[in-house]
Amino acid sequence: MDTRSDLQMSGIGRSQGGSYSHVRLDGMSKINGDTDCISLDSNGTMTIDGALQSESVSINGTAKVEGGLNTNRMTLDGMVTIKEHAVCNELLTVNGRLSIGRGLDGEKIEIFGSLKTRDDVQCEVLSVHGGFSIDGLLNAGFIDIKLNMPCRVQEIGGENITVRRLKKFSVIEQFVPVLSAKLQAHTIEGDEINLEYTEAEIVRGNDIRIGRGCKIGRVEYKNQLLRDDDASIGAVHQI
Repeated sequence: MDTRSDLQMSGIGRSQGGSYSHVRLDGMSKINGDTDCISLDSNGTMTIDGALQSESVSINGTAKVEGGLNTNRMTLDGMVTIKEHAVCNELLTVNGRLSIGRGLDGEKIEIFGSLKTRDDVQCEVLSVHGGFSIDGLLNAGFIDIKLNMPCRVQEIGGENITVRRLKKFSVIEQFVPVLSAKLQAHTIEGDEINLEYTEAEIVRGNDIRIGRGCKIGRVEYKNQLLRDDDASIGAVHQI
């Protein structure tokens, strides 16, 4: 029998960390210490001065977790910073901006805003309708990127990788290229690769399509290579 109590704060509140059943925070809340709970719902501004472990996390507003985070399901609407490593075992949905001081592990990750990590991202399914900045390797079985903002990553590895651009070019993008909705990577490697508006040094895979707006230094393919007339490719090798 679980004997943990609930924690509720409304307005301006402060509490100690510990083990709780359900945590509900409305307003400006601070928890001092590691926190372990079944569910956490925050509406407003939340700071946890420690690590957070919870079966489910829902954040609407701004939040900062000074330690790591481990959860099964997490939905973020707002701006969230996690200083250490983050693990989301089932589903992570980001409707805003998520910044992680180290890496991110998960099963399914949905980005409708932006994601920034200082290390690798690993998951089974990654779906992006916005942008990301990953200082490391993006490794996923299925990767579907719909470009709405700039996307940057050192390397991508996956079975099926698709990159498409949704929005039309804006005047701002013409004068400030760094804000363009495109993918920049050093290496992209997968079984089936379908790219648009991507800049990369190396693209390597079995079946590859290099679409419009791409600038690729070297393409290495095993079975098939299709290329758009608009695409720029420095060198092609069948392996």
